[in-house]
Amino acid sequence: MSKVKIYYEDILVGEVVTNQSLTVDQALELIGFDEEKFISEQGFDGIDYNDFKLQY
Repeated sequence: MSKVKIYYEDILVGEVVTNQSLTVDQALELIGFDEEKFISEQGFDGIDYNDFKLQY
């Protein structure tokens, strides 16, 4: 098992423990990512999914 941290640019979005490799979409689904809430909380106009990264 390993802990995977999900970042948007340098912002920690969440963490998940898994025993497999994940895509960004899978990781975001596992943490229940709410795009609209995140955009509102961060004061962004929108987000680019290419700016997400996973750190194992």
